[in-house]
Amino acid sequence: MQRFPWKLFWFLLLAGVLSGLAAIPLAIELFGPAVSKAEAPPLRLPLIILLGVIQNLLLVILMIFVGLKLGQKLGLGAPLLDSWLAGRPTNFRPAIKSGLLAGIGVGLALLLTLVVVAPRLPNLPVITVAKLALWKRLMACFYGGVFEELLMRLFLLTLIAWIASRGWRKDQSQLSAGAFWIANVLVAILFGLGHLPSASLVMPITPLVVMIALALNGIAGVTFGWLYWKRGLEAAIVAHFTADIVLYVIGAPFVATWAGSGLKPQ
Repeated sequence: MQRFPWKLFWFLLLAGVLSGLAAIPLAIELFGPAVSKAEAPPLRLPLIILLGVIQNLLLVILMIFVGLKLGQKLGLGAPLLDSWLAGRPTNFRPAIKSGLLAGIGVGLALLLTLVVVAPRLPNLPVITVAKLALWKRLMACFYGGVFEELLMRLFLLTLIAWIASRGWRKDQSQLSAGAFWIANVLVAILFGLGHLPSASLVMPITPLVVMIALALNGIAGVTFGWLYWKRGLEAAIVAHFTADIVLYVIGAPFVATWAGSGLKPQ
């Protein structure tokens, strides 16, 4: 029976908590006006914040524990960090290189697509984000790169892959390609749908918006999932973080300028 990687668990838990906190400055400024217009909650704001912190902390603990536990059965997880925390010689370079290349590619693909659709959707979140301070946009990239990868890849993809693998090939402990792709596509779809609630706070959700969310986040989700499978969670985190840097830190002002100009690609 494999030992549970407790050092890795605590390391990822700390990273998850810090990355969740990193998104707060941008979230307050981006969604604050919409929330302030809502009806007054029945509980006092400090109590709501406390309950939210406890709820999210329990969620992070659960998803990291389940992800690591089931990942051991499938050969998924964060092998490089686990090795490094155990004091063994570890080469992060291949995973970082793969993550950077994939992240730049995904970020540019999403950026070019948003440039095309921006004049037709002037309230896109990426356009609103462009108006915010650079440091807030940069901090939010840690939320996407770390917290979302812990949730979507380490926890959700691993869980669905484990369920699929039990019905796919019961005689094998390693994850089969078929079970992985079932899980990866499903999680990519959920990844796209998961962005709609926050988008609804700054723009109306139309069929076009849903289609764009599914297409763009689906491309990103499938790529990050493949990296998670082949290179480990570390590569998926680097790729997601890099893609967010390209999109929200570097590209957002360009998309906002393009949308404001009213120009349409020829």
